[in-house]
Amino acid sequence: MSDSEVRIYDEYVLKIQPRSHETDNEYAMTKWIGKQIRIPEIFVYSVINDIAYTLMSKVDGQMLCEDSYLQHPEKLIKIAADGLKQLWQIDIKGCPYNTSRLSERLKAAEYNVRNGLVDVEDAEPETFGPNGFANPEELLKWLQNNRPEEDIVLSHGDYCLPNIFVKENEIKGFIDLGKMGPADRWQDIAIAIRSLQHNFDGTYTDGKKLLDFEPQMLLKELGVEFDSHKYRYYILLDELF
Repeated sequence: MSDSEVRIYDEYVLKIQPRSHETDNEYAMTKWIGKQIRIPEIFVYSVINDIAYTLMSKVDGQMLCEDSYLQHPEKLIKIAADGLKQLWQIDIKGCPYNTSRLSERLKAAEYNVRNGLVDVEDAEPETFGPNGFANPEELLKWLQNNRPEEDIVLSHGDYCLPNIFVKENEIKGFIDLGKMGPADRWQDIAIAIRSLQHNFDGTYTDGKKLLDFEPQMLLKELGVEFDSHKYRYYILLDELF
């Protein structure tokens, strides 16, 4: 979905893309976290002519959206929940990077809206239109006026199945960490629920429905009660990125 060029070697991955807040943040957060969780090690981060070159270690395993896992929903959902628990166990009190918090995310969302960077066609069908918001400007205003109180944890930022690598039912690493940082836990829960829904309902499998996924299937594994406002809020916030 991005404009990155990714070159994959036997032991390394080289990502080439325009420098951005996310490329800088991925490097900074990776260095800060170190080996507390399984993420790629960045060996070189170099910016030349405003192009970021990130050379990192290659993560072992398969994406969690591979068919071999989708055919075993209970196992897949448990792995996804375990990954969130791993992130939440990281102590973020000393994290010097706060650009993932809601105040900063809303500033970034406003920038995207003001500069015409929101892809309305890529949004969920109900977000814009007769039963949704008239345009990104109206959605931004709603987000600014309906901010929930934050329950801060370490957030991946884009916790969807392709960003979780697994081998023999064990998480081997998380990738695409440009949005990682301290944020409300529902930032990841909401995106995880949406990813699970679309992977099971046929959106990404040529219309082949695999499961009637319900959010409670994930929330039960997490021991978290459903928060309808936060779920809707963080799904809508993601529409502006």
